[in-house]
Amino acid sequence: MKTKVLVLLLITLATLQAAETDSAQSLGAIRIAKFKGDRAAAVSMTLDDGLRNQDDFAVPLLNQYGIRATFYVIPGLTPDTNEEATKKKPGDHGGISWHRLKELAAEGHEIANHTWTHIPLTKIQDGQRIDLEPAKMDEQIGKAYEAIKERIGIAPFTFATPGNGTSDVVRAAGHKYHPVIREHCERFGAWPPTSKDFTAAQANTTVDRYLKKGEVLVWMMHAVTEGYNALSGPDVLEDHLIYLRSKQDELWIDTFAQVCRYTMERDAAKLTASTSAGHAEFTLECSLDPAVFHDPLTVVIPANHPTDVLVRYQKSGEKPPFEIHSDKILVQVIPSGQPLEVTWQSVPQ
Repeated sequence: MKTKVLVLLLITLATLQAAETDSAQSLGAIRIAKFKGDRAAAVSMTLDDGLRNQDDFAVPLLNQYGIRATFYVIPGLTPDTNEEATKKKPGDHGGISWHRLKELAAEGHEIANHTWTHIPLTKIQDGQRIDLEPAKMDEQIGKAYEAIKERIGIAPFTFATPGNGTSDVVRAAGHKYHPVIREHCERFGAWPPTSKDFTAAQANTTVDRYLKKGEVLVWMMHAVTEGYNALSGPDVLEDHLIYLRSKQDELWIDTFAQVCRYTMERDAAKLTASTSAGHAEFTLECSLDPAVFHDPLTVVIPANHPTDVLVRYQKSGEKPPFEIHSDKILVQVIPSGQPLEVTWQSVPQ
């Protein structure tokens, strides 16, 4: 009799363990999240030309709502001091001083390259594409790159061409200095640019479209109040920023550089993993240059209402950052090839 009870008990335990393992497997395999925090889509606010009214109106709003943006500046037109900057009209190019740009970088905003003096790098003339001669193009891009690197202390990761003009020649020249060139973006403003009828509702609809597609939305913004492609007022931007924050559980909102680093690192990463009930082991490696690409990727571990979660590197015992959700554990891991171990208990539902 005791033998039969023991057999039945062992069978029951095996069934329960198998059910738990099957349940974990049914949630999906361990994976690298498409976007940081396993969010559905990403948004980057980029602001072109270094206009003073961006600093006067956009920066306070961005900081108020905790959103870091990318500022594409024109070093050859950028003044040294705030006093020099105030002498320019609010919509003039280069209306934010080097001193102020360094402060913005310290706040987490990206200061990026928009060429030395904002001259066209390529254009269509008589039906033919004409690129700026190589020496002048390299000067426009390279001189601006070096100036930002020296004055801000951080080499610009991304590059935006004047008027978004691109060609194979421009791309090659830009990639000589920058891993990323901004090419695909949405205009945060009306068209034609003299109109001011762009609304936050239009912007919000665009966000919803990118959320549905699960893609990266890159906003290209110019003037807030005065200058090229100005908005009707700061309230348009503020209303949209409020909407972005309301979607923060679904949207990753960060600088263009940060989003690009993550996606490039994600696509070059290799995840090797094994799982069982309440236990996972994995390594994460990346073939890109670790001196440039060293940001953590989000590794998603499916789990049913996990508790007592422990995440650690097997050799060092160090514990990387992680989040616990009802159906998963998110671990922030810098690709290094070091094996990690995750253990947890699942609460019966």
